[in-house]
Amino acid sequence: MEKRGKNKIFLLVRPGVTKRGQFYLISAIILAAIIVSLIVITNYSKKNDYTELENLKDEINIESAKVIDYGINNKLTQPAMNQLIQDFIQNYIDSQSRDKNLYFVFGDEESVTLNGYQNEAHDIFLDSTQLASASGEFLGTLDPAGSDVKLSVDENSYIFTLKNGENFYFLISRESRGGSYFVTG
Repeated sequence: MEKRGKNKIFLLVRPGVTKRGQFYLISAIILAAIIVSLIVITNYSKKNDYTELENLKDEINIESAKVIDYGINNKLTQPAMNQLIQDFIQNYIDSQSRDKNLYFVFGDEESVTLNGYQNEAHDIFLDSTQLASASGEFLGTLDPAGSDVKLSVDENSYIFTLKNGENFYFLISRESRGGSYFVTG
């Protein structure tokens, strides 16, 4: 005589359990699986705005150093060096300005240039000279009063120290999710 259920595979369907109970058990498992998968997908799809700016900062630091080294090694004159750097900056404005504000400060102890792009109108001052207030591209030059140059974007100020030789600094900002992210280099 064979015992009941000895060789049967245990699934969710068991004798003696009502069909209604089995339905609720299977429904609960399916609902839990859907909730867990939504949580995993939501956590996976969050994009970190700050990480993208940090990566861009690293990229500009590396590439700007190579551009300046190229100009120095080829003994470019100051106007030729300025044009080389402006061309470099224009490439970043063309490719990166769609959702960012880009501010580039470059030059030497005798002359400093501010070149950039802003999506929205901000008051831009280099030292105490206003160089831009409207959205779009801008370019301005001034003779620095000392070894420090202060870039002001609305109420936020950033100080860059001029060293001997060619200097290159930048500020990148993005407004996202109700906050502003800034990186400098």
